[in-house]
Amino acid sequence: MPEQKVDTSILLTEISANLLRCSDYASRVFHGRGHKFPDFEKLNIEWYPPYLFVQNFDDTLSPEVSDGLKELFDSEPTIEAILIQNREWPELTTKVLCEKSPTELPISQWSKLNDKLSCQVTLGKNRNTGVFLDMRAGWDWVQENASNKKVLNLFSYTSIFSLFALDGGANSVINMDMAAGVLKTAQKNHQKNDLSDGKAAFYKRDILKSAQQFSKIGPYDLIIIDPPPYQKKSFRGWQDYEKLLLRCEKSLYPGGQILTCLNNPQITQQEFMGSLKTIFPKAVSFTIIQTSEEIKEADQNKGLKLVSVCFS
Repeated sequence: MPEQKVDTSILLTEISANLLRCSDYASRVFHGRGHKFPDFEKLNIEWYPPYLFVQNFDDTLSPEVSDGLKELFDSEPTIEAILIQNREWPELTTKVLCEKSPTELPISQWSKLNDKLSCQVTLGKNRNTGVFLDMRAGWDWVQENASNKKVLNLFSYTSIFSLFALDGGANSVINMDMAAGVLKTAQKNHQKNDLSDGKAAFYKRDILKSAQQFSKIGPYDLIIIDPPPYQKKSFRGWQDYEKLLLRCEKSLYPGGQILTCLNNPQITQQEFMGSLKTIFPKAVSFTIIQTSEEIKEADQNKGLKLVSVCFS
């Protein structure tokens, strides 16, 4: 029996709608990993104007998807090139599917995050581009809740949260990550956005071994903790996350908040919330922050989880 062809109309409709909504900004324009779109569960597609960056969590892209993307390229004048990154673990290859002019990989550029902020991204070199675009709702929440606060940003990566905190009026932000390279990019991001006026500090630290130091620099009004689900030799998942959360509580001013982030589909929203309530019996509120509209999930319980924990 011949293999059934994949109908790409729903894929192209979703991409086009999101491109129209955020034409000027870096954004996730197709979130296939949320399993909301059958046949496209191995695709995430991101827009870094003027490049469409296709993250394919498989060894190859189907002919139907390739042809559909080429049709999109022909119909969308804003797209300069479409890049395909095949990510079936542990392999990583990136190629240009179509282009208006010769495109040399990797691409390094500044991409806008909103009307005021931008960050440095690199396409086609590593698995990570320099920004996690599914975290937009978390950035917006921090921007709205950082005014006049002292902020600690753990596992800060390129410190996008810090940009939004400072733009939202934070008095200071301490950024900590164990990778020197991403912290250098973080500093460039702050310089580019005119936010390098002494309000942001950057520390290369193994965070699990640095609790005493970040406690001494504190206390803080707001702590952001966005760890990897697992990192060999440096972060063992939930058992280490729980230890850090307890240390974070001890490093808060009265009335402080912790923004907890978890991107692990094996743990449901209810399980995460239940664990947080067990860890923080003295907290006065737990608020789920809904992800932005382009991050569509078949089961919201299994997607990215953002919970604000408030203390008296």
